[in-house]
Amino acid sequence: MTHATSIPPAARFYGLAGLLPFLAGLGLILFGQNEAQQSLGLRLFVAYGATILAFLGGIRWGAALSLPNFHNLGLAVTPSLLAFLALLLDPAMAINALGTGFVVVGIFDRLRRLDDTWPAWFRALRTQLTLAVVSLHLIVALSLK
Repeated sequence: MTHATSIPPAARFYGLAGLLPFLAGLGLILFGQNEAQQSLGLRLFVAYGATILAFLGGIRWGAALSLPNFHNLGLAVTPSLLAFLALLLDPAMAINALGTGFVVVGIFDRLRRLDDTWPAWFRALRTQLTLAVVSLHLIVALSLK
C-alpha cells in the first residue's frame, strides 16, 4: 500500500459527490416551500446520514479483518449500530446523534496509526469530508431550533 498523501482524483470526486444528498436534504429543509418538502428534506438528510455512517463502519470492518480482535471489530460495528439507532429517534435527535457519530469517527480517523491497511491520502480525504458533513449537521441542527 502506498503512503502517498495526494488524494486520487477519483476518490476526491466520489467523496465530494457523496455530499450531494446531504446538500439536497439541507436545501429542502431550508428552502422547501411547504412543511411536506421540509419534512422530506429532513428525512432524506437523516436517512442518508445513517447510510454514510454505516458505510464508514464497513470501511473499518474491512480494515479490521487484518487484525480481527474485539477492539478493532467493536470499533468497526459501532458506527453502524449508532446509525441504526438514530433512525429510531425523533429527527432532531437523530441529527445530533449522527453528527456526534461523524465527529467521533473523524477523531478516530485522525488518531489512527497509518499502516498498510489504509493509504495516507485516506486520512486527508476523511478529514475534509468529516468537516463538511459535521458542518452540514450543525446547520441542520441550528435550523431546527
